[in-house]
Amino acid sequence: MFRTLVFHEVRPEKELATGPRPIRVADGYEDSLPMPLYVSVAHFQEQINFLKEQNYHCLTLSEVKEFYEKKKELPEKSVLITFDDCYQSMKEYAYPILKKAGMKATVFVVKGWLFTEEVAYQPEFSRCLSVAEVSAMADVFETANHTTHFHKRQGTTLSQPMWEPKGAVIEDLRECNEYVIHQDVFAYPFGLYNQETVAILDEMAFKLAFTTKTGWNTKETAPLELHREVIPEAMSLPIFQQLMEEK
Repeated sequence: MFRTLVFHEVRPEKELATGPRPIRVADGYEDSLPMPLYVSVAHFQEQINFLKEQNYHCLTLSEVKEFYEKKKELPEKSVLITFDDCYQSMKEYAYPILKKAGMKATVFVVKGWLFTEEVAYQPEFSRCLSVAEVSAMADVFETANHTTHFHKRQGTTLSQPMWEPKGAVIEDLRECNEYVIHQDVFAYPFGLYNQETVAILDEMAFKLAFTTKTGWNTKETAPLELHREVIPEAMSLPIFQQLMEEK
């Protein structure tokens, strides 16, 4: 079994103190990240230190696929670290910490959000990286599908793949797959999905898909409805340790 962790923004505490900020993405979608999707650099460093000191094995997506397809056993202490959306803070703060620790991670890419040109880090926005910047971090981050342009929501119950026609969803996913390495792995936008979305992924031969439902992933977990733990700033290190150690 394994835990999957999901992060969005890793920032210094002084930046968290200013509250939520608007996103800036290439296709112009407007939104802002809620504060539970931020974590401080200090807490992220503590969490990575704990995982390293306790000899956790950082999973690759290929290992997770083999766990479900070939029933291959995983190391007792296994964790899949994931990021969503490719914000600048991932490169500015998370990437150096993970690289120094020798840890691997997955980033779910909204292809239409990536810019063509790199710009300097902008702390006042949740701005996405450029295509080239994400590719340059391949020594730490492997890429998977998070849609091309369909990372939009209606309230807190609907994400765009849930209301678009099936053919449009398939086309959008295929376009993102032209860029990402793992073309059979998906993360549901905002963690929102229905069984019609699952059926589309199954038809397209996706092997894994991640929700934001809490819990351990076991051999009995549906591979297209895998659990992920959102790690907020409010989670103290003892609670993080408990999350990782309790079965």
